[in-house]
Amino acid sequence: MKKIFKAAVVVVSVMLAVTAAVRFSPYKALKEIQSQKVSTRIYDANGELLQVLALEEGVRREFTPLEDIPQNVLDAFIQAEDKRFYKHHGIDVQAVFRAAKSNVSEGRTVSGASTITMQLARIISPRPVRNLRAKVVEAWNALRLESRLSKTQILELYMNNVPFGFNTEGVTSAARFFYGKTLFSLNEEQIETLAKIPRRPKAYADLAGNYHYPFELPHYINWLKTQNVGLYEVPEVHLKVSLAVQKKAESLLGSRTEQYADNRLSNGAVLALDVETGDVLVWAGSAAFDSEEHSGQIDGVLVQNQPGSSMKPFLYALALERGFKLTSVLPDIPMEFGFEELYVPQNFNNRYNGPIRFRVALASSLNIPAVYLLNEVGLEIYKNKLLDLGFESLRDQDTGLSLALGGGEVTLYELTKAFSVFPRDGKTFEGAQVYEPDTARIICNILSDSDARALGFGYAKVFQTSYDSMFKTGTANQFQNITALAASGRYVVGVWMGNFSGETIVGKTGSSIPAAIAREILDMLENDGKPDASFKEPVNYHKVKVCSVSGMKAGDFCKNTVYEYEPVSASAGTSGEACNWHRGSELIYPEKYASWFVLKNRQGTLDYGNEPLEITSPRDGSIFYFDESSGLKDFQKLTVSVMGGSEETCQIFVDGIFAGESFRPFIFRLPLSQGEHLLQVVSGEESDSISYIVN
Repeated sequence: MKKIFKAAVVVVSVMLAVTAAVRFSPYKALKEIQSQKVSTRIYDANGELLQVLALEEGVRREFTPLEDIPQNVLDAFIQAEDKRFYKHHGIDVQAVFRAAKSNVSEGRTVSGASTITMQLARIISPRPVRNLRAKVVEAWNALRLESRLSKTQILELYMNNVPFGFNTEGVTSAARFFYGKTLFSLNEEQIETLAKIPRRPKAYADLAGNYHYPFELPHYINWLKTQNVGLYEVPEVHLKVSLAVQKKAESLLGSRTEQYADNRLSNGAVLALDVETGDVLVWAGSAAFDSEEHSGQIDGVLVQNQPGSSMKPFLYALALERGFKLTSVLPDIPMEFGFEELYVPQNFNNRYNGPIRFRVALASSLNIPAVYLLNEVGLEIYKNKLLDLGFESLRDQDTGLSLALGGGEVTLYELTKAFSVFPRDGKTFEGAQVYEPDTARIICNILSDSDARALGFGYAKVFQTSYDSMFKTGTANQFQNITALAASGRYVVGVWMGNFSGETIVGKTGSSIPAAIAREILDMLENDGKPDASFKEPVNYHKVKVCSVSGMKAGDFCKNTVYEYEPVSASAGTSGEACNWHRGSELIYPEKYASWFVLKNRQGTLDYGNEPLEITSPRDGSIFYFDESSGLKDFQKLTVSVMGGSEETCQIFVDGIFAGESFRPFIFRLPLSQGEHLLQVVSGEESDSISYIVN
């Protein structure tokens, strides 16, 4: 009896030891597979699948909870691989004896006895050689799995990791790869075939490659991969993008670039954002992602380009906060800026409009007033404001005053986000208050004003919508890029068009092309059945009646007047006094507009006043370049403008030598000669002088 008892104790001890080893021995590989990454499924706002992200080495392995896998799919795999799955504990002894009998009788291996649990063990801990030792290890690991996981957990882990070859793992990815379907869309024949593929994937190569995973929004999703948003950490991501609107944007880009291909317009990009949340609603980085000829895989939303006049609203908003008013009148006249490096801006139509109201100068996108504003406000102050708006591309760029006209290179992403601050009451998506709310509201008002826009663009239908909307367009100085920005109270859209090669666009193309695209996309976004969001009125402003020419409080002789916003705390008009430009039937311009006034036979006169004598152009220290071309030598002259003076004439001296006399207005031209020169003008008892160099 003692021997039997001892033997029993030994047996029980061994059994307990084995059970403990099965249940509690370290199983690192199991923990690893339970926590391994799965392919992320990315959906649009309406549940349309956009992409299934590939993992390392291109593997796609989607996760689907067991309760979401159709029962007929589960039944097919159990029937094909392990009919007694719910009756054994990892090793099916009956199947082992049955397989052994069949293999002995046939003299070769005709049947296996691997259970689903054993197959899962092999997936978790793959062994390169399939021999008896590998089978024993596999069986041992199967026992360990069964002691630690429920049948439901084992089956779920298996169904989501079973390999189908062709970089495809799990039944969900397999259904997409072999049939282009979801699990619920498979018919019975397809399910039966799917259950057989893991045994010999190569035998089903004819099914592979017939379908493709969806590949929508490639540029946007590629960008998301670079952001720290945990894109690979979750099985599903739902974006705010509507695939229908996205497709429309892509179609518009494709058709417009095809239409203007002869104008060397081959590409474009569109970005649309939700004004309230900053969510991306459209992101099309090129006209055709698959186009090798036009480098379609480059993302135009992130490429730096010159945006042209699209940048002007940011400058005008800053100017409002640095002392300028909506009633301010800006000079649109021939002007030179700078010293050693002269900058002489031109309007897009090479015309000058003389005194121009602040509102009209921005809405009609005039260049000279913009450069004038930047010169007055200060380049560094403006650049710092742009950095506050998120234009990091500009941080190390040296643009000079051309920054007023979009001379720096920025991305469409930066530009569109920054433009959203206006319908957002001056606040960025990050929460920074870069402009006062009233300033932002005024810019919205200006850029939605069709009358103010008429001088530059006429009453173009593309800018007319049934809801409150604002537009700003731009063309790079070398016509490489055309840009349009559009916004409502709820959405903002940016469109860039051009060429990734940097070639100029030729012919009569213009910013109306991207503007039309921006308008159509804005219409689609607004057509969502939700109430329109009107632009808000500025709180601390009221409207006053002003002269449309001088911007001053309308007087008795002002024929054309408009109502304009002015701070409640300020007096009406730029000076608080009635317009003194209109005197009876006469219109008298300040002398600073002389260079514009003499260009044509204009109605009115100039008021020379009693200002001190001053050479206003060129600036002291200016440098000019002499062209040695034989056909140009005799025609190169320096234009000089002088203001003020007590007499009606001024005498001109170059290097101390009398060069002539000028009558009012004091605008004259001097022949250029190389070297350093001293220019002096004398009027009565007054004089002024500058130096300049001709190289």
